[in-house]
Amino acid sequence: MTAPPDQPRQRWLLLIYRVPQDPPGRRTYVWRQLKHLGTVYLQQAVAILPDRPEVRAALEALATRVREFEGEVSLLETVSPGREWEQWLLDRFNQARDAEYLELVENLERFEDEVARESRKGKFTFAELEDVEADWDKLERWHERIRARDFFAAPGGSSAAEALAHGRVVLETFTAGVYAHEHVQAEGEGPQARS
Repeated sequence: MTAPPDQPRQRWLLLIYRVPQDPPGRRTYVWRQLKHLGTVYLQQAVAILPDRPEVRAALEALATRVREFEGEVSLLETVSPGREWEQWLLDRFNQARDAEYLELVENLERFEDEVARESRKGKFTFAELEDVEADWDKLERWHERIRARDFFAAPGGSSAAEALAHGRVVLETFTAGVYAHEHVQAEGEGPQARS
């Protein structure tokens, strides 16, 4: 995503923090929260995110938590100093999301392989379907989390969406196989559904 020259520069939120080493786990907590938000680190303990209301609220809450941890924190507003720097940072955000999308696609492929393996074994049971649906729900939630932090429409998003659509077809085919094997009509089928 390249910003046109006449477009205003991107506004950013910069979180600079220091968390005491003891007790352990506090630094990891802050890192996980920032990772969940989709941050890019400019250097150690200097995180940057686009200035958006939901991001601002989350960073303000995290800053409060850092202070509760007896740490130091500054939440600053800034703008891109120039187009080249801004493009460099947008690319970093998109590279991070593309890596996440790629990992999701790989897991979707493993999901499809697992469904194919269970299908070859003839494991068309409701217990197996329940397991497959639970795995699918995790993949969908993962996709939604990545999309929520895909601020600049990373190119890998379209591949992930395609893989998700293909995985959904695999799930629907397996579901139909289970219902056929168990001699149960799927919801919406049968005489009442046709009338």
